[in-house]
Amino acid sequence: MLFALFSPSATVYAQDCVTTLAGQVLVNGFTNGPATKAAFNDPAALVADAVGNLYIADSQNHVIRSVGTNGIVSTLAGQAGTRGSNNGSGVQAQFDTPSGIAIAPNGDFYVSDTGNHTIRKISLTGTVTTIAGTPGQSGFTNGTGAAVRFNSPLGITVGANGTLYVADSGNQLIRKISSGGLVTTLAGSPDNWGSDDGVGPAARFNGPVGVVLDDQGNLFVSDSFNHTIRKITPDGMVSTWAGLPGVDGWVDGKVTTAKFCKPAELAMDRRNDLFVADSGNHVIRKISTDGNVSTITGRAGVNGPTDGVNGAARLFNPYGVAVAPDGSLVVADAYNELLRTVVAPFTLTLQKNEANGSATLAWDCAIGRNYQVQYKDALDAAGWTNLGGSMRATNLTTTKQDAAASQTPQRIYRVVLAP
Repeated sequence: MLFALFSPSATVYAQDCVTTLAGQVLVNGFTNGPATKAAFNDPAALVADAVGNLYIADSQNHVIRSVGTNGIVSTLAGQAGTRGSNNGSGVQAQFDTPSGIAIAPNGDFYVSDTGNHTIRKISLTGTVTTIAGTPGQSGFTNGTGAAVRFNSPLGITVGANGTLYVADSGNQLIRKISSGGLVTTLAGSPDNWGSDDGVGPAARFNGPVGVVLDDQGNLFVSDSFNHTIRKITPDGMVSTWAGLPGVDGWVDGKVTTAKFCKPAELAMDRRNDLFVADSGNHVIRKISTDGNVSTITGRAGVNGPTDGVNGAARLFNPYGVAVAPDGSLVVADAYNELLRTVVAPFTLTLQKNEANGSATLAWDCAIGRNYQVQYKDALDAAGWTNLGGSMRATNLTTTKQDAAASQTPQRIYRVVLAP
């Protein structure tokens, strides 16, 4: 049950709700079919398309998998259990430990093929090609095509104009690939690690993993071994956005005092709130636009596979995180070999109209989910009363009015997920 409890004229935060979407707990393997019967092997990054289909870099199976909205898991590209670098259509292609995946505005996929040190493309027809790098050859070279060199690229994201951004982790760099295929260095110095802020080559990284863009063109990077989240502005200025460089731990609060432990992939929602797979802490964190860090789900330092609500859920080295079209999160819970769905804690606001005595409740929600507003007139053991029927969310914010709010000195409300 998801709930928020408060008196009039207040804003509070409800708790999380976590369910298992696909996979079997601690069962690593390769099985397609119904989601609950499927098996994965260290699922890494994942991404959702506009209608809610999921695509996963199933790293140790060396394939790209999909979970359809019908709940069926299938293979998009690659040969399960076979490392290689062959291009081709669908299962004719081969990958080596793919770890990052992004979807372009036109529907093409881009994959960080980590073990091959290359960037691959999966077209709308399912054909896999290598767009940058030479398989099996690591190093650092800018340019185009096969002349380019990467070193264990991880996270990848794509801008609205088709520009790709890559966390070139082994080189301690953030690289950029233009829509025409030209690879350049956006920030960092090749093979020089550190935590320095600065412009372009003056900045330093230490094992960058996840990359994601906000709607202003700022790029956020999970700088894993620095235990920080970095921000790169469109003009190349790198700053430490959240966390303390070189200091791991778990602390919520302001970005300047928060602590992380080996953050992995990142996701951005439509409000520009940033979600972090804080893998070393076994939790999912949120960095709001006002610079506050909170724990969305999981318990820091405690791993497990438990589903649940109100803080009961547990994760085990979560790596990938994506925002689904309905506003919920999907997490690649890597060591549990699962994909999990997370309805994140939502903001719930109550405003009382002094003129007519009514009250209006407004809350963030996941599109397609059903919510029920309930109330009671005293904080006691009595049951809750439904305020009308349940409501199915059609937008990211839903409102409900209580015309009789003034009938008691203090009416108490909650919002729960309904069937």
